[in-house]
Amino acid sequence: MSELQLRLDRAAGGLAAQVAGELRTAIRAGRLAGGVRLPASRALARDLGTSRGVVVEAYQQLAAEGFVVARQGSGTQVAGIQQPPAAPRPAVSGPAVEHEVAYDLRVGTPDLSAFPRRAWLAAIRQVLNVLPHEALGYGDPGGVPELAAELRPTSAGSGPPTPRPPAWSW
Repeated sequence: MSELQLRLDRAAGGLAAQVAGELRTAIRAGRLAGGVRLPASRALARDLGTSRGVVVEAYQQLAAEGFVVARQGSGTQVAGIQQPPAAPRPAVSGPAVEHEVAYDLRVGTPDLSAFPRRAWLAAIRQVLNVLPHEALGYGDPGGVPELAAELRPTSAGSGPPTPRPPAWSW
């Protein structure tokens, strides 16, 4: 790998990440073409003055990212990285025409015109007319005491609690 210079900053640490980063940059820049066989991990480690484990870890990371292909006995080769095809440009034949859409089929967009506004407003008015003033405050930070009492088991293994009417009703 004499023609490919890998720069390592030993003081910065993370040598395997640095080796992987340098090789990744070389592959992306085209200095290492697809199909090129990389040096054996022992040879590259010797050239870089690092342990073989550093190079093995870098090769494994690049293989996981799809930049290299490692085969037992065949060594590690640069994968044939294909550049994504350029998006075709639409032919411009005139001014863009706006089409009116009859149905809005976007996901998660309800038909708000069908919302029962009058019924909703009547229900809100009815509740607000009979709701005690205390119910509009912040309330107990521990939750609604009546709900907590209903959810709290009265004794172990006694089964579900029996429903009771609320302290105030609408």
